Amino acid sequence: MDRFRLDGRVAVVTGASRAGGIGRAICRRFAEAGAKVVISDVGPERAAASAFAAPSTEALDEAVAELESIGAEALGVRCDVTDAEDVERLVQAAVARFGRVDIFVNNAGIAVGSVPLVEVTERNLDAMIAVNLKGAYLGTQAAARQMIAQGDGGRIINTASQAGKSGWPLLSVYSATKFAVIGMTQSAAKELGAHGITVNAVCPGTVDTELSNSPDGIWEMNARALGISREEVRAGVVKDIPLGRFQTPDDVADAFVFLASDAAGYITGEAMNSTGGQEMH
Repeated sequence: MDRFRLDGRVAVVTGASRAGGIGRAICRRFAEAGAKVVISDVGPERAAASAFAAPSTEALDEAVAELESIGAEALGVRCDVTDAEDVERLVQAAVARFGRVDIFVNNAGIAVGSVPLVEVTERNLDAMIAVNLKGAYLGTQAAARQMIAQGDGGRIINTASQAGKSGWPLLSVYSATKFAVIGMTQSAAKELGAHGITVNAVCPGTVDTELSNSPDGIWEMNARALGISREEVRAGVVKDIPLGRFQTPDDVADAFVFLASDAAGYITGEAMNSTGGQEMH
């Protein structure tokens, strides 16, 4: 048997509908490996309460259709990861459709970048803590309860960041939340190991997504903050990546497939870098 296959397993991924994003790439890689996939993302009515934009209303349906087009079984579920009842409903929707949950990925996250610490607004501070930390915590709780009840283990994987290992200027709140996600990952791994549940995190580096390249994306924000062109910003970043290129969402997704597979069965409590060498500890 191929120990990297996920045939018959049920995977839930939050923050996963946006085209060209990490979550959607994770879902596609899981589906290609044989998993049944529950794709979740926040609805625009919930996102309106935060400081950040939601994916389009069509994105979730498009993500499901993409997986079904390659022969996978998929379900789309709206979920606000900052609401404990909503997260529990997400888990139960997966169980109702597919009978169980084997893999749960806390991928939902938001960031405001290129803002000096003294200028970060309280609204942005609260929103990033709520989604990046509270959301991952609630997802871990709900997934763990279901996996413990099933009695045969499982995989919980959190999307952290290289900014959760080394603090980055102009990313103070984002870095703080991702450091916290890594700490939560380690604590959960120690608690849940007795149930056969592994808990790990993936720490992506500089990922070139459609969102980061948008007019309001990180490249444009950095360019405005530094008073240089976005091309100069990108050139300055890529020169510090030993592999010499920006990371793609598929690069990140490959690490999730590994950690979800039998090949990673004895790995838990790790914060695995996937940065092209940009972060090395």
